[in-house]
Amino acid sequence: MDSTFTLLDLGWQAYFQQQLSLDDLESNRIARICAQKGSHYELVSEFGLFVLESDSDIPSMVVGDWVITDTDHNFLRLLESSSSFEDIASNIDTVFLMCALNQDFNLTLIKRYLELTHDAQADAVVILTKADTCEDATEKRAQVEKLDPLLIVETVNALDADSLRCLSPFLKKGKTIALLGAVGSGKSALINTLMQTTEDGKAQKNIGDSGTLKIMPSGAILLDTEDMRELQLAEFDGSAIANFADIIALEKQCKFSDCHHQGEPGCAIKAAVLNKRLDEQRAANFLLLHSENSNDDQVIKSKPQEKFYRSAQSDVRARKHSAAE
Repeated sequence: MDSTFTLLDLGWQAYFQQQLSLDDLESNRIARICAQKGSHYELVSEFGLFVLESDSDIPSMVVGDWVITDTDHNFLRLLESSSSFEDIASNIDTVFLMCALNQDFNLTLIKRYLELTHDAQADAVVILTKADTCEDATEKRAQVEKLDPLLIVETVNALDADSLRCLSPFLKKGKTIALLGAVGSGKSALINTLMQTTEDGKAQKNIGDSGTLKIMPSGAILLDTEDMRELQLAEFDGSAIANFADIIALEKQCKFSDCHHQGEPGCAIKAAVLNKRLDEQRAANFLLLHSENSNDDQVIKSKPQEKFYRSAQSDVRARKHSAAE
């Protein structure tokens, strides 16, 4: 594997250049964190890959951070980030906020993603997919555009490379992007299409062994970590818990304790929707929090989801106790 990259390949920008000292330019080395594995970090520089062991003298760092080392790869200092998803990732230029224009359309979730991205000081682009499954795509797009008059909103077919040409301005060489979106929003399809080999045979290259940073055919860098994927659900609970407490209680009536509410026999949530006792859109929104999607479509439960369940169940118990009194 070719592990030699230029700083521009890795996402180096003028913002970081301004933080360098004369010693950095003449004697030290610049590297970017491309993975964190246990007690050590994997970094990449113009001179290749190397490992930095974590110790008390090294600050907490995340994938995407830029650091200065000496020629022996000893840590010297961490550069200030241009954007930061705290304890998750840093130095992301643009976040593609994915949402499908079908029954999974969720304006509240888009708003939450926007808040997270703005708080991280990264740029946001909302990408609406699956317009062919939606009869009111124009109306829904208008709803999203009303969230912010300066917000860029694109409607695409994630499987069609020509449809994704509108994203080219955000995929320039050296720009770092990330994706946020619920299950079924088209994240994997979009990534696969963008990663396809171009006509000149140029394909994406992993930076390091983990693949959390990838150089795309366009020269942009895709930052894709497990923590960023979990962020999709981890940050969308809080105020929503009370609203879904009745559905949490309802799912306890499912025939099977491990029911995923995806059509299994005896599913109480499905029955409630069919009997018009539960709004279909509310059930769909709940399932966004209930399930996380991996590339092979396995359903897993993350720590943030477990927190959601505990909080929601506590809310249910509190309501029952209040009613009893």
